[in-house]
Amino acid sequence: YPVPKGMLFIDGVDINDWDLLSLRSQIGFAPQEPFLFSDTIEGNIRFGRETVGRERILAVARLAALDKDVQSFPGGYETMVGERGITLSGGQKQRVAIARALVSEPAIVVFDDVTSAVDTHTEDEINQAIRRLSRKHTTFIISHRVSSVMEADLILYLEDGAIAERGTHDELLRQGGRYAALYHRQQLEAQLESRP
Repeated sequence: YPVPKGMLFIDGVDINDWDLLSLRSQIGFAPQEPFLFSDTIEGNIRFGRETVGRERILAVARLAALDKDVQSFPGGYETMVGERGITLSGGQKQRVAIARALVSEPAIVVFDDVTSAVDTHTEDEINQAIRRLSRKHTTFIISHRVSSVMEADLILYLEDGAIAERGTHDELLRQGGRYAALYHRQQLEAQLESRP
């Protein structure tokens, strides 16, 4: 999307002054609903990065909490996933997308609701990996789950396309506004789900 000059900078350089291919190579993106190809798991992770070695594929699969699942598949990383990833669960598809976003070691990573189709345990694994990644990468996390963003340096709570609240997790809880209400509601839902 076009951005007016002087509005958005990456490493102090106006986004309009970046070469488009160079800019895109610096960004990894994992969408909520990834598109997977009729290829192997490894091929889907490597997509567009043909020079990436096997060790890097395995490393990003571990970071995305995907490696345990892949080890249980008869073909391992050579398992064919079918068009649109038909043989994988929603959570497995999301974790392939996370690994794909990380494979090129981008400076900026965008995670768009990547834990929406995973169980609580896997979400925790992915969130821990994202926290480790955030030390080295500029990371944007888009999520409806407070548990995915609570450790962010800055949280922007959006409502109707506008920023309604901003701050750290603790600051937003102290404000007692929309974010705090969402947090308390999600905490209550988690407690009710954990009851036998």
